[in-house]
Amino acid sequence: MSVGFPGPDDVSAGLAKYSELREVGTSRLGEPITMISIGDGPRNALVFAGPHPNEPIGFLTVLALAETVSENDLGHTWHIIGCVDPDGARLNESWYAGPLDRRRYLHGFYRPPFDEQVEWTFPDGLPETRALRKVIDEVRPDLMCSLHNAELGGVFYYVSEDRPGLADALATLPTGVPLHVGEAEMPGTQQIRPGVFLFPSQESVPGMSSVHYASQYGTFSLVIEVPMWSDERSADTASSGEQRVDVLATAADMIEDIDRMPDLPIADFVVQDSPFLRSYAALRPRAVHIASAMRTHATEGEATTAERFGFHETAHMLRLRACTTALRILDGELGVGNHRATIRRARQAYAELFETWLAEESAVAQPIPLDRLVGTQLGAILTAARS
Repeated sequence: MSVGFPGPDDVSAGLAKYSELREVGTSRLGEPITMISIGDGPRNALVFAGPHPNEPIGFLTVLALAETVSENDLGHTWHIIGCVDPDGARLNESWYAGPLDRRRYLHGFYRPPFDEQVEWTFPDGLPETRALRKVIDEVRPDLMCSLHNAELGGVFYYVSEDRPGLADALATLPTGVPLHVGEAEMPGTQQIRPGVFLFPSQESVPGMSSVHYASQYGTFSLVIEVPMWSDERSADTASSGEQRVDVLATAADMIEDIDRMPDLPIADFVVQDSPFLRSYAALRPRAVHIASAMRTHATEGEATTAERFGFHETAHMLRLRACTTALRILDGELGVGNHRATIRRARQAYAELFETWLAEESAVAQPIPLDRLVGTQLGAILTAARS
C-alpha cells in the first residue's frame, strides 16, 4: 500500500485500467470530471471520491473498489467517479505524496468554503455539482456512497435510512480502525447506534446535499468518514471528570480565537480574489457561529473522555486550518513579489501563531495505516451493497 495518495490524474489513470473513462462534466477551471462503469447487475451503485479535497483517502478506495467489483459486481452496475473536485485537489496535492505528517498536511491544506463545496451546493451551485447531479439523474442509483475522511478520531457513518441490521454490521466491521463513539459533527443528526447516524434532514442544514437530491429516486445513501490520525482517547467512553457545559465552553473559546486573529492587509494584496481568500473570508464568521452553537446546545451531565477529546480536537483543528489558510495567502503574495512591510509583518505574526497553536496539540496523532482506512471504506461500501 502506498504511503501517500494519488492525485486526480493518477486516479483517472488507475480507473481507466478497469473500464473506459467517460467525461461527465468539467470543473470551473476546465478539468475533466470522469467516471467509469463496471458490471451489469440490475441495481445501480454510484460511488464518488474527493467531495472535500483535503480528504483523499477515497482516491485509494475507488481504485480498490474498481478492482473488487470487476471480479464480482454483487448484482450491481457500479458507476465510479474518481474525483469530483479536481480543482480543489490540485490545491492539496503538495502533501498527497506523503509521508502523512501533521505539519506537512497543514502547510499544504486547502478546503473550499461551504458555498463552493460540490456535495453541498445542489442542485445547480457549481459546474462540478451539476456534473454529479447529471450522473444521479442518469443512473438513479439504488446505492450512493460518498467517501470522506476526518483528521483525528474514529470511523463513523451517515445513512439516509435505518435499514435492519445495517448499522450494527457497519459498526462492527473488523477494520482495525477505532469507532467514533461521540456525537455527530453535523447538527440535526439522530444516532442509530454509536458510530452510525441518520443523515440530517434538508431543513436542519444550510444547503441541499447530494443525499437530499438523490432521495427523489429512492436512493439509499451512505457517507463514510474515516480518520487519518488516531488517538486512543477518541474511543474512550469513561468519564472525563468534566461537565459537558464546561468542555463545550472551552472548545468555543478556542474556536473564537479565529475571530481574534490579526487582520490580513488585504488592501495591500496584489491578488484580490483567490480560492484561499474566499475560504479564509468564510472561516471567521463560521467560527463565531460554531462557537455560539456549542454554547447554546450544550447539554447537562459529564462528558466522556471521547467527547472531551472530540470537541477539543475540533476546535484545535479549526484554528490551525484558519491560520494555515492565511499563511498560504501571504506566501502567495510574497511569491508574486509583493514584499510590502505589511505583508511581511502579517506573515511573521501568523507563522508565530501557527507554531503556538501547533505546540498546544494534545493528540498523539499517530497516522493510521492507509490499507486499514481503505479497507474500512471498501468494507462499508460492500456491506451496504449486500444489505
